[in-house]
Amino acid sequence: MKKRERSKHFKQLFTCVAIIVMAVFFLVPVSGAAQIKELKIGIGVDADTLNPQEQTTTLFQNICDLVYDNMYFQDPDGTLHPRLLAKHTVSEDGLTWIMHLQKGVQFSDGSAFNADVVKQTWDRILDPKMRVPLRFAVSMVKECVKIDDYTVQLNLKYAFAPLDGSLSMALVSPISPAALEKYGEDVRQHPVGAGPYVLSEWVKGDRIVLTRNEKYWGKTPTVDKITFKIVPEATTREAMLRTGEVDICYKPLPSNVAALKALSTITVDMPLDTRTIFMGLNCQKGVTMDKKVRQAFNYAVDKKAIVDRILFNTAQPMDGPVSPKLFGYVKMDHQYDYNPEKAKQLLKEANFDFSKTINMRTPNGRYLFDKQVSEVVQAYLQAIGVKVELRTYDWPTYTAGLLKPLEETELEVFLLGWGPLFLDADMALYGQFTTEVNPPKGLGSAFYSNPVYDEIMVASRKELDTNKRFALLKKASEIIWEDCPWIWLHVEKFVLAYSSKIKNLVVTPTEKFYPTYITME
Repeated sequence: MKKRERSKHFKQLFTCVAIIVMAVFFLVPVSGAAQIKELKIGIGVDADTLNPQEQTTTLFQNICDLVYDNMYFQDPDGTLHPRLLAKHTVSEDGLTWIMHLQKGVQFSDGSAFNADVVKQTWDRILDPKMRVPLRFAVSMVKECVKIDDYTVQLNLKYAFAPLDGSLSMALVSPISPAALEKYGEDVRQHPVGAGPYVLSEWVKGDRIVLTRNEKYWGKTPTVDKITFKIVPEATTREAMLRTGEVDICYKPLPSNVAALKALSTITVDMPLDTRTIFMGLNCQKGVTMDKKVRQAFNYAVDKKAIVDRILFNTAQPMDGPVSPKLFGYVKMDHQYDYNPEKAKQLLKEANFDFSKTINMRTPNGRYLFDKQVSEVVQAYLQAIGVKVELRTYDWPTYTAGLLKPLEETELEVFLLGWGPLFLDADMALYGQFTTEVNPPKGLGSAFYSNPVYDEIMVASRKELDTNKRFALLKKASEIIWEDCPWIWLHVEKFVLAYSSKIKNLVVTPTEKFYPTYITME
């Protein structure tokens, strides 16, 4: 190649490289700057607490993830990725977990993230005086010991195979020690974490506003501000999405999903969820103490009709006590197919007192068509001669009622959802039906208690062999399915509608979504 030609060639090459560099410079957000000034999300209910250790509600654990960050991040496939926890190792007997923390992390108030903070977090979680509704998920942990500034050791009472999944929960996310010192337990209203966002405003009943954490240790978020707008009526949330007043509509009406999907301006995601929706039946108080009554109520309700006609196939009927998304799921051989005559026969055998009025409770706006589903269940029970009074509550009031002990609870028949936060049946089966989780210690509001079941579930927790553990979970499922502490309704699909301009929104089967790194066309 001649000298002049080489010069021309290199000049052209340099020009191409310069164009590419400039394109990259303008397309990729510079650190400290956000592509998207504000993202508005319409949700149905307000938070009761933003303390990660006090959480009972997936939506607000989702917000906690954004404020506090997770030890591990669980993606939609259930794979765990390092976040505040860089890695862990487990001893051969499974009783010792060494956790290596991420270095260079600080809380949004400037406090350092280190082993002392993580130990303080675990000490709080394990403190029986603390209100920790999901403590059962890590109750096998005996203590947390500091090894050095960035290493801690968890000593377990017994080996627990899926503990790494538990480490992805907001439950174990650390709170700034300075915030704890300043606010005490009122930190639930003043959350300070090490996540990509900080709470900048919380107007009760109206909005929760997060802004980008300038001290965030990880990749810079592409969204500067996230506003969670509290709009109890789903139709209003949908209208706001259509007009652009919100960018994301959390759980639109099932009846309108098809119409939303038909719009080119809106994307609808609806993966099958880990969440099961049920009518809890108090096993230790009232007419539902009798197993035959509980079985009768199951036969009285047409679950397929509810899914088809009320939920427009945004769910599927339960055919086992846990979601098919979970390890340990088994479809039960016997099904409670709609059979009102069978229901009447069982009530007759139980000498049911038809003069009594059963109190039914439901939230409104927390789950897909929750109030409407409750009204239909009420009608099915009334059709077999059972008197039912239905009352509706806002979510904070409702959750407070779920935590009352047996002698104080008013719950007889109540609609609720249970969504395990990692893809394992332990959180579903242990977390709702073992005696340990009955209120006020936990969230097993049906007050189910069966020593044989408890023994099997404890054994399943200690079993490290996958096949043997699956067999134990199957056995536990068969017992609980027969005893019917719930009217087994349906497994939800996590319906999320959002502007089609939004790309790269992470939506998970654990009913969470992460807009941290979205782009908008």
